[in-house]
Amino acid sequence: MWAFRPTRRLLKCRSVYKELVDRGFVKDTTSELLGKHLESQSRTIYSGMDPTAVSLHAGHLLPLLACLHLHLAGHRIIPLIGGATGSIGDPSGRSTERTLIETKTLDNNILNLTKQIESFYENSRKYADKYAPYDTTKGEVKVLNNKSWLGKLSLLEFLSTTGKISNIGPMLARDSVKNRLAKGISFTEFTYQLLQAADFQHLFSEHDCTVQIGGSDQWGNITAGVELIRRVFSSESTQDKAFGLTLPLLTTSSGDKFGKSAGNAVWLNSSLTSVFDFYQFWLKVTDMDVEKYLKLLTLVPLETISQIMEQQRAKPDQRLAQRRLADEVTTMIHGETGLEIAHVATNVLFATSLRTLKAEKVVAAFESDPRLVRKSRKEVIDERLTKVVTFSPQVKSGSLEKLTSISSS
Repeated sequence: MWAFRPTRRLLKCRSVYKELVDRGFVKDTTSELLGKHLESQSRTIYSGMDPTAVSLHAGHLLPLLACLHLHLAGHRIIPLIGGATGSIGDPSGRSTERTLIETKTLDNNILNLTKQIESFYENSRKYADKYAPYDTTKGEVKVLNNKSWLGKLSLLEFLSTTGKISNIGPMLARDSVKNRLAKGISFTEFTYQLLQAADFQHLFSEHDCTVQIGGSDQWGNITAGVELIRRVFSSESTQDKAFGLTLPLLTTSSGDKFGKSAGNAVWLNSSLTSVFDFYQFWLKVTDMDVEKYLKLLTLVPLETISQIMEQQRAKPDQRLAQRRLADEVTTMIHGETGLEIAHVATNVLFATSLRTLKAEKVVAAFESDPRLVRKSRKEVIDERLTKVVTFSPQVKSGSLEKLTSISSS
């Protein structure tokens, strides 16, 4: 059983579904009764991710934030890592078959994602406290791995249960399959949607999970799960038992997607994307995107966002909205310490005066950054500047002009 007691935030936030709608999270739902379902009592909600990389990236922030809103409103969250489905590969949104991941790599990815998800909720709870008191019992977020049940499922059992009551017509009609039929799609990828449906059925039966959240490219997989649950429990009440909610894909105003496959991944792991680069990414967001991202990727109240945007329009050169966005997202992912590191690094590289910065904080800010090169006093004292700068791998020999442009940008 889940340990649960109402939170002060829950009492103030019964209309969490409306909050999600107003912020732009909701693209499609399988039933218009979802809002009422979420407001009637505490529910269990899951969102899945396959361990195709060692870290989460900015593209994962949308489902993470949607679940965070629901979690803070008193609902139980299951982040589901696809240890089984990840070994197959989801064909959704792809024109070619995914390369299978080696077992050792997959296991390492699962371990890292589990730690990262737990860290996200730990940091985000602290982050949420500045907007509303957070007071809930531990255990409301439970990270699961679908390999623990799908890994035990034999082919014959799968075919005689899930396969027996699944209609192949809708499966063939889904874009993720239909768009691949001409070029060819393997049976492995074709059955992915049934495995995801089986996940939802398992979580429904074993964890009383009634809502699945995913990106808009997951619509077919989500509806397959809702339909499977309806068929399995057809002898019971005809009232909606399971619900699906899809989120819009996180994109820029130019239509570029966030994600590793798009080649522009911004990782949530500071070893892959430094805290400074993470902060700078959000600081450089365009004026066309910043309001949308403030609504989707922060907990800043909507009325406050409206005020920020008014100030932004009055003084666009100050980029107040971008600064607020960068501060909020960096704090949520990397904590207050991470935000301080980002601020120090930004001041070192871009501020006009460095007099207020302490040396130890500068070193700490660039501790794992390739821009920091350690040299002894003997190696730099009395040396020409043009030689000193070449110690950095970022600067080619004699490239004083490059240093000047970096310092003045």
